[in-house]
Amino acid sequence: MRPGHPYDAGMNVALPASPLSALPVLARLYGCREEDLAGTAAQLTAALTVRDAAGLEVGALGLRPSPAHGSEVLGGALPGDGQRDAALALLRAALTVQPQLYAYAEPHLLPVTALEAAGLRSVGAYTRMTGLLPTVPPVVPAGFRAVPLQQVASLHDRMAAQRSYADRIGHTLVPPEFVQPGAGGCDETLSRLAYDEAGIAVGICRVWRDGGEVSCTTPGIHPAARGSGLRQALLLSVCQAALAAGAVTLRLDAWGDTPQERAADEALGLTTEECTPIYAATGK
Repeated sequence: MRPGHPYDAGMNVALPASPLSALPVLARLYGCREEDLAGTAAQLTAALTVRDAAGLEVGALGLRPSPAHGSEVLGGALPGDGQRDAALALLRAALTVQPQLYAYAEPHLLPVTALEAAGLRSVGAYTRMTGLLPTVPPVVPAGFRAVPLQQVASLHDRMAAQRSYADRIGHTLVPPEFVQPGAGGCDETLSRLAYDEAGIAVGICRVWRDGGEVSCTTPGIHPAARGSGLRQALLLSVCQAALAAGAVTLRLDAWGDTPQERAADEALGLTTEECTPIYAATGK
């Protein structure tokens, strides 16, 4: 898309915009204040807005870099009769900026019909599982060790472990401040980081606690260590620590996990509460 050149779908026109100028529409889409999205806007490399036949802004998209999947799409089109065409105009315009991107199929933002019409295909999902904390004892596989994140002073190790998510769709670039001790209110006494026998950080599971509930993202495991049993060992190590601290329930979020990994989590007694498909265009 040439700078300033519109992209049409139906009676909608999508145009490039600065991330800051797209903020008002993005805030409407997410039902929040513009200032709540200021940090997100700073991460965007491109943005677009779309106007309907009456010239009203009815949607906006932002593109946020992904380590291995081009860009993540944020935003969408406002609900209504023209949502599908407005979303399609935005997606087609976004693809001319970044041919490799992915988006969440959220009906109030980007309906599946628009994603598929733009050529995107389902490649994974965001899921949330909940349930009682599993009581199965962790068994850390030979050649690995899991330690409380509180004991890891090395920011290099913390970042290396966090990058174990990098190839998974749904995960975006992590800024250095994210791995600082206690960042984001993470409970580092319950969180775990894994090392291999060479002392290289190869996995992580960060935890947040709210009374009797703990929440975490499924463990990030370096590709070379996947299939070793380390993923479940880290998750169960976290659960064991949480139980000892008096927690009762678990909320487990996952982005881009495999069906086999989700099945392993379900086998621990967890139930899928939410599942949002992830659609992607590979740029090929």
